[in-house]
Amino acid sequence: MSELFDLESNIDKVLAVSMYKLNQIMDAERSSIFLFDPLKQQLTSFSSQDLEKKEIRMSKKVGVAGWVFENRVQAIINNAYADNRFYRRVDEMTGFRTRNLICTPLIDYKEHCLGTLQSLNKKSGDFTADDLELLDLCGLQLYICGHHHPVMSTRKI
Repeated sequence: MSELFDLESNIDKVLAVSMYKLNQIMDAERSSIFLFDPLKQQLTSFSSQDLEKKEIRMSKKVGVAGWVFENRVQAIINNAYADNRFYRRVDEMTGFRTRNLICTPLIDYKEHCLGTLQSLNKKSGDFTADDLELLDLCGLQLYICGHHHPVMSTRKI
């Protein structure tokens, strides 16, 4: 994923391409990064579907992403609609149907939670602990590359 940060591009393009690649790595239908906006106390998602910008804003206390952000704990949910942390409104807004998901917090070197990284709908079965380890590694690489890239550093990732 690190080669993506050589792009001389805007933040939205870098995030969209990163999420597109994460879909491939995680064997998922969709992936997104939620970045925390401390002024609005919201999580803002950036996801990739045909590399279009898809942005969703929600309270930092809502959904699996909010739960992971608030608790700084990873989550594997293999039946989204059966889990009370799942925020169905996002599916309603996007028309996407989430079956399963995996989510990890993005924590910086000062131990601040910057947001979350998630993948939705594994193409072959359920998400596993091995998938969670892979998502963590991708999140760490995304943070490290972004922290040192001028385009990303303006977003404080």
